[in-house]
Amino acid sequence: MMHYYQILIILLLLTGQCGTTGPEKISRPFPDGYNLENFQKIILQDDMEEVSGLEWVEENKLWAIEDESSILYNLDPETGKILKKKKFAKNKDIEDLLVTDKVAWVLQSNGTLYEVTSPLSKNPKTTEHHFPVKKKRDIEAIVASKTEPYLYIICKACKWDVGPEQASIFKFDLTTKSYDSIPFTALKREDMQPLLKTKRAEPLKIQPSAAAWHPIENLIYILSSSGKWLCITDTDFTPKKVYRLDPRLFKQPEGITFDQKGNMYISNEAQDGNANILKFSYNHP
Repeated sequence: MMHYYQILIILLLLTGQCGTTGPEKISRPFPDGYNLENFQKIILQDDMEEVSGLEWVEENKLWAIEDESSILYNLDPETGKILKKKKFAKNKDIEDLLVTDKVAWVLQSNGTLYEVTSPLSKNPKTTEHHFPVKKKRDIEAIVASKTEPYLYIICKACKWDVGPEQASIFKFDLTTKSYDSIPFTALKREDMQPLLKTKRAEPLKIQPSAAAWHPIENLIYILSSSGKWLCITDTDFTPKKVYRLDPRLFKQPEGITFDQKGNMYISNEAQDGNANILKFSYNHP
């Protein structure tokens, strides 16, 4: 009798292993122009296990950072292979990246901005610009204005926002190289929650982890790993659409960028596997 049960258990295990090994079918609302079920998964090397920011540079360059070291990486956009890397500061908790006028701006979690000129060259120069508010803060997202000389830095969990109901947004002036000391605006749950196209009623955690401009739509895409959501706003950060992200696919989304054709790249830190970048091709709606 014992022998029979041992055989039965083995057969059950083998049957379970013979099921599909591909991702489960994902079916839920997603931004217009993108097919949630049609994407390219780019597996990243071990150095990028904690990938925390992406930036598309010029016509065919994909740059990235990871939050355990102050290193800029140039990645092959098709394979994820590290083509070049360069350290720009002592190891810090690095969260997001953008490039404007050939200068890399790298955001530390305390709000410090690293201005890196001649990035990825033999001798990059780094200048630090410190956040004006000294209260407890965790800041992970940065995006540049397309019409004015400003960077926008978005709180993830800042003490003055009193919980996950809102996320303050600060201006950094590229002309004076200085922060405004008071918020420009804020993302608010009360504005975003009604826009959800899903029946799930759990309150959104307004804790952004990355942001990027869409080059064709001229809208801002804001990503959050906490609560797994994607919000599309206008140029003044007024929310227009909000989407829940499926955690089976977006395990820890921490970076977002677009190439010139509007193709969207979202990076996920490693959890129970390798870090990856998901590429969604853009079809103009």
